[in-house]
Amino acid sequence: MRVVTKTSISTAFLFAGLAVVPPLSYAQVTKIKVLDLDPHRDRRVLFGMALTPGNEVLSFVAKNTGTWELYRASSWVDQKPDIEKISIPGFFSKQDTRRDGKSMETMGAQVFVAHHGNYAVCVSSAMWVKRVNGRAVGLAIADEIIAVLDLNSSRIVATTNTADLDLFYARGVKLDEDGFLCIDSLSTGKVRKGAFIRLSVPYLKPGPKCSYDWIADSPTKEHPQATTPKECSEIIGSRTLADYLNEGRASSPVELAACQNNQSEFCRWPGEFTPDGQFGVALRSEGHDNFWGSWVTTRNSYIVFSTAQRADIGEVEVPTNDSFQSTLTSIDGHDYLLILESGTHLTAYELHNPPTMAH
Repeated sequence: MRVVTKTSISTAFLFAGLAVVPPLSYAQVTKIKVLDLDPHRDRRVLFGMALTPGNEVLSFVAKNTGTWELYRASSWVDQKPDIEKISIPGFFSKQDTRRDGKSMETMGAQVFVAHHGNYAVCVSSAMWVKRVNGRAVGLAIADEIIAVLDLNSSRIVATTNTADLDLFYARGVKLDEDGFLCIDSLSTGKVRKGAFIRLSVPYLKPGPKCSYDWIADSPTKEHPQATTPKECSEIIGSRTLADYLNEGRASSPVELAACQNNQSEFCRWPGEFTPDGQFGVALRSEGHDNFWGSWVTTRNSYIVFSTAQRADIGEVEVPTNDSFQSTLTSIDGHDYLLILESGTHLTAYELHNPPTMAH
């Protein structure tokens, strides 16, 4: 049963600039809002984050009951933002820790915005592995549970799972540029094989399966080659298979120009830019290996970069003991960095250039 809770928040936020500002300085990264989407905060919780074309923040939060929660924060830049919480049953729960004699190894949460902001596509993914003395034995099992929510009515319009799609277990999920949900998969072994199936949105009807091999061109370069060319062509049309699989990964001209011959900290890390290209943000993560060889994160921070100045202009610390995600947006000529911690703790920063460089 679906449960919808709506609240109007007027007091759970604050405005804050820099506490101490030297004379004649200009704050270029300013905290403007802290907003709790829920009074209960579950640190390290698994969640996915997305932004609608109308700048509504979506947060899809895992729950061990199997009824996960989708939060929707509207008008977060205003004094009275609105928050909607939608409970969606049928996802993975603590009852799913084992399947077919294998233990759950990983679990993921993603949310995508489709069809010009009309639908939220909520995806929970999991993989089960059998281990003997710490070593994986046999083939793993993978599955995704997917629900599509109509954001205009807050109603679920379709659900499915992918266990029977005959894909490999190493998987990735994306909303492609055609508006389909693509479930891509990869085999293990000396010859890497791939296969993907697209699901229509909103009704999640599966299309043909495109299968391909990864062909090595050199020790450091490879390309995909279709083994079911008819089915692949039906999906990708005149595009090459490599172009389809890599869509959205190419660096923009703004990014290439901004970091050319540039020694800024931002340019050392994978990053993204605001929609207007004025600012870039990259996550810097620092740490070390522990005694057992596992990575220990000691510091996380977002580096903020100005394309006009071709320089870093600020740094925002984020916790090492909590889950977090971020996104960038522009509203009425203003640029913002949104950081979401624990799936429900939202902080908004406005990004500025000095007045003489403002666009």
